[in-house]
Amino acid sequence: MTDVALRERVRADYGLEVETLEAVSAGASGRVWRATVGPSAYAVRWTCAASAAPHVALALARTEPLRPASVVPAPAHVAPPVLTRTGSTDAVHAGGRLSVEPWLDGPTGRDVALSPPQWTAFGRLVARVHAIDPASVPGLPRERFDAARACAALAAVEHAIERCAAADPLAHAVVEAWQVARHRVGLVADRAVRVSGRLRARRHDEPLVVCHGDAHVGHVVATGPRDVALLDWERARLAPPEADLMFVLGGVLPHVPVTAEQAAAFFTGYGRVDIDDDRLVHVRCVRAVQDVVAAATVALDPARAPARRVAALGDLAAHLGSAGVVAAALE
Repeated sequence: MTDVALRERVRADYGLEVETLEAVSAGASGRVWRATVGPSAYAVRWTCAASAAPHVALALARTEPLRPASVVPAPAHVAPPVLTRTGSTDAVHAGGRLSVEPWLDGPTGRDVALSPPQWTAFGRLVARVHAIDPASVPGLPRERFDAARACAALAAVEHAIERCAAADPLAHAVVEAWQVARHRVGLVADRAVRVSGRLRARRHDEPLVVCHGDAHVGHVVATGPRDVALLDWERARLAPPEADLMFVLGGVLPHVPVTAEQAAAFFTGYGRVDIDDDRLVHVRCVRAVQDVVAAATVALDPARAPARRVAALGDLAAHLGSAGVVAAALE
């Protein structure tokens, strides 16, 4: 979608006159822009994939606790979607979906270390997400406790590695990294299959809640000394609480590990919880396989920009390293 067409769609669907438009990110399934309308800024998202993410953000916004006007800064726990003229969370056009939400300013937990009060606010926020009535968010994907898709993607990557061009230096670097870590990655996949089988056998006992699905510190925005917001709800789904809590129990970003003190501050806000070992192992192992597959796929792809491939190769090395997701999944 061109910038001119995007401005026209935002005007027609949302009644907003966009003054400036800046591309922020672009992926295989969508793009995000930062738009300004007078003194206000918005995140404008165009995606070709259907998503219940705006509905989750809206449901969460409706549970926002009120604060006295004297308490500053005002909380910015979530950026609820701007509704269209017809009251929808997004507008559908030519096979794509357009959504608009307020732009949240502030550094993420990847950029700066969150303070203890911010970690506690993060915990309160995730607890509120988990308390959302699933019936208020129809269409959310449901955790099936099945590692088959992740393992199939892993097998496809292994096949691609075997067939990659030897003259491609980046692909060669992937092969070298893979040869060192292949056995450990296979152990993670095997563990995921084994544990997911046990969980399916007892599925009727598994609690499923609304989860963000990608609640690592890189998606936490520090909006005030004691307030945070969560970004990027595209992986939202019904899943066990561990699907979000795993991002605090050690984390998944190799360069930004979560300390015991930070986790304690988080659970001060989240409240008491009994972590189920099998559920935690399942979500950790599946996530580890997904992260390794995603990084290797990009690094191997000669059609990608060289800079993007180099970054993906760095991600792959971090995932396979001693502080990465593979090591965490094998603990």
